[in-house]
Amino acid sequence: MRGMRGTAGLLVLGLLGLGGLSACGDGEPKPEGPPAKIREGRSEVLRGLMASKETVDPKALKNAGAEVKGAPAPAPAPEGTGGSGQQPRPMGWAAGRVSWVGDDELLFVDGHGQEQEVRVDEATRLKRDDENAQLRDLSEGDEIRVTYEDQGQEWIARDVEAVPVRKTPGPNPESPPLR
Repeated sequence: MRGMRGTAGLLVLGLLGLGGLSACGDGEPKPEGPPAKIREGRSEVLRGLMASKETVDPKALKNAGAEVKGAPAPAPAPEGTGGSGQQPRPMGWAAGRVSWVGDDELLFVDGHGQEQEVRVDEATRLKRDDENAQLRDLSEGDEIRVTYEDQGQEWIARDVEAVPVRKTPGPNPESPPLR
């Protein structure tokens, strides 16, 4: 009996404490989170992020953020690569053995046995044995590494490096025979 009185007393004190806490407020109901416009904007951004595995357009995110804040969307920036005035091109690389050298192009057989053609222009950097070289310095049979821009119908070389051919060492006639 004594235990029940103590429990009942604690229960009454707890209820009074909760009532006192609610009475401490201003009497004004507190807002329930952010306004609906902000919640909708957040939901739209999250839906766009979670709906697919596609990449997110940074401009769309920036515009959505501005709308949520109530500010006008920023004007779109001009396209470019940071001042070069050219659009970025897909880049790739390949390695193989030179089969033909022309005035402004190079044919080589890649590691898959496919013959590839790459155009060389004034912006192409050519190296042979870690030194600057000219296209005419390359010859049939040289091993090369090419970094190129894929411009749809043709590859434009950006870097061509002639790799020194590693020769396998032959037997040393002065070494003693193995036993």
